[in-house]
Amino acid sequence: MELEQLKSDWNKVSTAEKKAIELKMMLSEQRHPVLKGIRRQFAIEISGWSVFLICYYTMFDGDQKPVFINLLLVTSVMLSLLHNISGYWSSKHLMQGNDLVVSLKHYRKKMEVYALVSVCSRVLFASGLLVFFCYNISFDRTKYTILGLAIALFSVQIMLLANVWMRRLRSLKANIAEF
Repeated sequence: MELEQLKSDWNKVSTAEKKAIELKMMLSEQRHPVLKGIRRQFAIEISGWSVFLICYYTMFDGDQKPVFINLLLVTSVMLSLLHNISGYWSSKHLMQGNDLVVSLKHYRKKMEVYALVSVCSRVLFASGLLVFFCYNISFDRTKYTILGLAIALFSVQIMLLANVWMRRLRSLKANIAEF
């Protein structure tokens, strides 16, 4: 199918007209589908990490570990949750000014910082978790193998996260350049 025919067919498709009030309601925080998904994910994460933080002290022998190890674990979990809150806040406040291009450029800069913090917080989280669970363990060959696999798994996860962010930022940069 040629480009002109495709454009013609596209223009023939009728879409349902939305009134200004309907559009405004769709963009409200409570009804916005992206924000609703972020809130749902955040609620699940808060619930899961809350249960973990309530149970870790007794189930994972947190009471037998030094205070700084416990603080490292709790801090890494809390920073991860705070990072998610900041992501929600950024998604909620996208527009900065009246000009769309300026707003997108500002958003891209915020996303570059957010991406860097995202990768760094994941490294901190993985480190905190590994330090907590490896503290005061006498290692043998099997435990070193398990530790190596855990480090490899976290490393792959962090590299994939960095790749996802690089693709998102490149795509955003290309979209801004098209304006």
